[in-house]
Amino acid sequence: MEETKRKLTTSTRVAYIDIDGVLGVAEEEQFGTGDSRISTYERFAEALEEIAAAEEPIDRLVLNIRSTGGCLADALLIYDATRELGVEVVTRCYGYVASAATIIAQAASKGCREISANSLYLIHCCESSVEGNTHSLSATKELLDKSDERLAEIYSLASGFPAEEFRELMNRNSGKGVWLSPQEAVDAHLADTIIAAAPITDNASSLIEALGLTPLPGRGFSERVAEAWRTLLGHIGLTGDSAPMAAAPSRAESRERSTPPVPPSRLHTARATRTLECDDPTPYPSDGDTLPEGNSGAYAADALALREAIARGK
Repeated sequence: MEETKRKLTTSTRVAYIDIDGVLGVAEEEQFGTGDSRISTYERFAEALEEIAAAEEPIDRLVLNIRSTGGCLADALLIYDATRELGVEVVTRCYGYVASAATIIAQAASKGCREISANSLYLIHCCESSVEGNTHSLSATKELLDKSDERLAEIYSLASGFPAEEFRELMNRNSGKGVWLSPQEAVDAHLADTIIAAAPITDNASSLIEALGLTPLPGRGFSERVAEAWRTLLGHIGLTGDSAPMAAAPSRAESRERSTPPVPPSRLHTARATRTLECDDPTPYPSDGDTLPEGNSGAYAADALALREAIARGK
């Protein structure tokens, strides 16, 4: 099989499986062929076989769950297969994790159910779309009731809370259930740890630092307002003389102005780029040599013409 995240990471003896999309719907129909994401028990079983065939056994399996649910049958099979592995299992929920996908999330080892700080978690009663007579509809209702009972028992087993508490949550909003925030999921003991959101980084500052440049000096609020006003007047054909008087500087701006000026960065003193002889690594013919044939000759001729033009411009 192709290289995917399902492959064993031998250095840490951890394997990863991505649970994504609508459970029970073939992966090819959702993601195209060759995708590493898994949404069916059949593909999940193949992933486990692949991991088991690795040279070294794993100590931990991480399930990244990004699914809004789907077929309960596939979810229950994945749940059972995961619980029987005999290794530590970590489940990590991202985005909308709902319905049958929350069952897979309960397959984690004790204390290993993680949920992103940006996730929402939905538990609700099972649903079905059927047609038929009173007998077949009665049979469907019986199956749905038993399925809801099974789900509440799984939630109870994983949380330690009575199953009745989860049946009450599932039956809210006419059986549509409730969306739980990450903290509410932890409070309900359906998750153990909230994964903190990644902090927003200052990419501009990071880039300046990586390039070794001196940070540009900041500008005060009043200076930015005055410049914006002058730009606006310029667009409508007026002069900047009509710009309003700048507001008195704040205490922060006064402190900023009283500090020594920041030395200008190399951006301020950069000169136009000029090509030196050693800058052109392209091979070119020496005096008396003949140009190669074909494309190589054309490239060499272009390089030679460029070099002569640069020499004339010095």
